[in-house]
Amino acid sequence: MVVPKSTKKSTVVPATEVEPKVTSKKVTKTITTTPITTTTTPTATTATTKKALSKFEKNRSFPTPSSKSTKSNKKQIQVEKSPIEKIKEIESQVIESTENSNKILEIIKICKSNIKELEIVFESIKSLERIFTNLFDSSNPIICREFKLLKNSNKELQCQSKEPLVIYIHWLYKIYVGYLELLKELLIHEDPSIQLPALTTLLNILKRESILLSTLPNEEKDGIIIDDEDKQHYYNLSKQGLKQLISTMMFSNTFNTKLLDHFTENYLLKYQDLFYFSLLSINEISISTMPLTKKINNNNNNNNNSNDLDESEFKLQYPNVSSISKFVENLFDFLTFFEPLQLVPDEWEFWVGKPHFSCITENNSSLKTKLKQQSKKSQLEKPKNFNEKEWEKLSSNWSLLTKISSYRSIFSKSWISFLTLPLPPTIYKHVLLGLPERVFPYLTDARVLLDFFTNSYDLGGVTSILALNGVFILITKYNLEYPDFFKKLYSLFQPGVLYAKYRARFFKLADLFLSSKTLPNYMVAAFIKRCATLCLISPPYGSLILLPLIYNLLQRNVTCHCLINNPIKQLSNSQIQAQQQQVTRQSVLLIKQDLEPQESLDNNNNNNNNNNTIKGLYGNDPYDPLEEDPSKCNAISSSLWEIQILRDHYAPEVSKMAKLFDNGLKNIIDLNEFSFVTYQVMYENSFKKKSSTVPLAYQQKSKLIEQDIDFMSDWKF
Repeated sequence: MVVPKSTKKSTVVPATEVEPKVTSKKVTKTITTTPITTTTTPTATTATTKKALSKFEKNRSFPTPSSKSTKSNKKQIQVEKSPIEKIKEIESQVIESTENSNKILEIIKICKSNIKELEIVFESIKSLERIFTNLFDSSNPIICREFKLLKNSNKELQCQSKEPLVIYIHWLYKIYVGYLELLKELLIHEDPSIQLPALTTLLNILKRESILLSTLPNEEKDGIIIDDEDKQHYYNLSKQGLKQLISTMMFSNTFNTKLLDHFTENYLLKYQDLFYFSLLSINEISISTMPLTKKINNNNNNNNNSNDLDESEFKLQYPNVSSISKFVENLFDFLTFFEPLQLVPDEWEFWVGKPHFSCITENNSSLKTKLKQQSKKSQLEKPKNFNEKEWEKLSSNWSLLTKISSYRSIFSKSWISFLTLPLPPTIYKHVLLGLPERVFPYLTDARVLLDFFTNSYDLGGVTSILALNGVFILITKYNLEYPDFFKKLYSLFQPGVLYAKYRARFFKLADLFLSSKTLPNYMVAAFIKRCATLCLISPPYGSLILLPLIYNLLQRNVTCHCLINNPIKQLSNSQIQAQQQQVTRQSVLLIKQDLEPQESLDNNNNNNNNNNTIKGLYGNDPYDPLEEDPSKCNAISSSLWEIQILRDHYAPEVSKMAKLFDNGLKNIIDLNEFSFVTYQVMYENSFKKKSSTVPLAYQQKSKLIEQDIDFMSDWKF
């Protein structure tokens, strides 16, 4: 049978087109040997293709891919998206269409499940911030109305409207509240790197809230068009939102300096509204906790066992803070940053809104000119249908924030309310030390702290020492009447003050207080005599502080020189005169002889003849060291016999200091040089000294006590 030409062509040509070049020869060979099979060309080609592929993959380990296996492999190869990519994808979907708003909960879930991953937490809270900023559109009056209604209500409101937008806003607000709770949890996190972005996001959210809660004129009713710049005049900061933010930080155990520095440097120092309303929040927080803290403080004073119950009540009310002491410590750290404005700034800057130049109470001339040029209207006029109360509230808000005196006022109120809280001992000391210098100059009237400082001064001990400076400033600068001030100061000169941590500060202030020229001589003499008495029972470094103080007091008060220049009365009794002649060194520091000669003689005769008593010669000291009132201690009738004894002190530094009184009080002694002397300092100074001569033994001894020497021969019994 002869094969037609057309058939040959039809069989050969497709084979060369379909098959690879490697197998073309084999295919043609099969066609020539079995021409009958060429009638079914497609099937032949597919069969040869499979055969060729199987030979090609003969030595391969993987099976021949099929259509089903390729689809399954594609699914397996697909890489799962990272949490950050998921967050970005959800954000774009929600912003594109509100139908995807349910996916907001997925972002919150991702954030909570990856709370230790800083990058994921940061991306999630920022993504949610952008989503809510976009969804809560401040240009939509319905959204602003419903948001204000929901925010100002204390209870959870149920949506009664059938309008889809209103229903959506109510549903979205519930998610928004959950987002705020998440941010507050992150704000009290242990890691500061999580706290800082949480605080930044909360402040940005606060700005959006403030804009939504602000009241704007109705453009349709008033027939006006308000541009974005003019709208700034109607915005004001949400006080309640800022108070909640600050209370979250104050009632926490994780409040730290990094969080405080971030808040102060980036926000409070730049924006006056945040500065003012933060102080207002501190004042309100202190007042709100006052009933509970007062109850605890009273129980502490009465040693009542119900104190533990009150502490537990406080923890139940504020579970994020461990104790009242920690809460007070947080308040103190936050308050110490604030320093109210003294001068009008070059430009008023606010976190929310911008006042019209006609509403600014105090400003610089350059700022006033600049604002006039920028403003289109010379005066901000009230719109026709605008609420009268809202208008007054708006104008008073801007006038308050642009007045220097308002910052001093709220600063004073915040500190006064803080000082009513039960202060822990450590905070109490810091408050007493810092108030005179850092708080007094900025108060509207420092006399409001009169009771606080007088009560602290009356407590005694270290507290009185620390309160000393504040009380003295109130007396000298603010005309405080405190007649028992020097009586209380006199009672503080006790041996314990020489060992106190603040002894240098105490003696420096005491020297300052006693430098007044209006003090009577008996008062100064009482302090001099009390210091001299303390020298006898104090360590050497205590005497080195007290002796310069005595020296300076005598140098400033000439009327007290009788303490060192009282001559000894010449007695007629021959025995006493003979005893007086035996005194090798006559001191001008000895007191007067108040005893009569015969009485002194009788006293001497009653004693053993071998015991040369000096009672008759020197007499009794009229000074009463146990008397608490310096005006009744009779120090002016005494003398400084203590300094005579200190001349022979075992410490050479003290002995040298006591001998300075022989030079007529002409030297100048700086009290600060000896205020910080300790045993260690004295040892180091003596170790550095180089002696020119070294004492040597004349005859070397082999034994401590020689046997042939009666060492008891000089003893008489």
